[in-house]
Amino acid sequence: MAERESKEKAEKINAIKEALIRTGAISQPPPEHAAFRFVLGDGVVTVYNSGSVVYGGKGEGKKALKNAVDSVLTEFADKTPRIGCDEAGKGEFAGPLVVACVYCDGDAVESLVKLGVKDSKKLSNDRVFELAEKIKKIARGAVKVLMPYEYNRLYSKYRNLNRLLDSVYLSLIERLVKKYRPEKVIVDKYGNRIEGQLRRILPDSVKIEVVEKAEEDPVVAAASIVARAERLKGCKILEEKFGVSIPSGNSREDVSRFLKSVPENVLTYLVKTHFNVKA
Repeated sequence: MAERESKEKAEKINAIKEALIRTGAISQPPPEHAAFRFVLGDGVVTVYNSGSVVYGGKGEGKKALKNAVDSVLTEFADKTPRIGCDEAGKGEFAGPLVVACVYCDGDAVESLVKLGVKDSKKLSNDRVFELAEKIKKIARGAVKVLMPYEYNRLYSKYRNLNRLLDSVYLSLIERLVKKYRPEKVIVDKYGNRIEGQLRRILPDSVKIEVVEKAEEDPVVAAASIVARAERLKGCKILEEKFGVSIPSGNSREDVSRFLKSVPENVLTYLVKTHFNVKA
């Protein structure tokens, strides 16, 4: 499978290069780890060996470059009707945990590709919010937001984060499969049990993929973006309600500052208490 995927990626990158040449774009020396770079008017596009595409510049040149690349990406995109799933906030001790599952058919997949969806961790907050609103107009799906108080209650039941996630994923996916009847379900891998549990509840006709770096698939990337947008909204709600600033990560300095500013009796409403972090 890895060899086939590598061959497909090489074919896609080569097709992009040919499409850019047809636009009249001019080749420039590429930066490190890039396959090539082209300029057209004020527009610049760099295609990396990983398959990532980065645009620069502005105006009609950039638009023409993007149209050329999009034509290839949509041609190579997997149009299989599917559900893609991802979560946000699993590793952060403060704020909510969000799981999102997105369903797309072929036309919606093409629209996601043209939007330029990617792993939300590679996007700014503003871009995440912008894309999330556009995704909601293109795709269908379901989201579960576990604010810290509810998260802590469920964690006390399961005593394991992956088991908690299993329960949320199974509930969302089963509901969406019944509603939309996809051919495939893709989950960004977080544990070893979810694939077997999905196989027990889903029809045999549904292909299941539980893979690492699943955000390379545009539908999973869309789920990643929606999940992060909802997590950021949840953090904002907590900040306004409790008059605090939720740290964006788990750095020792930010965690210490946060814990010193929050009364202990409200921590269960703001943090995942099993992380057991100290000021």
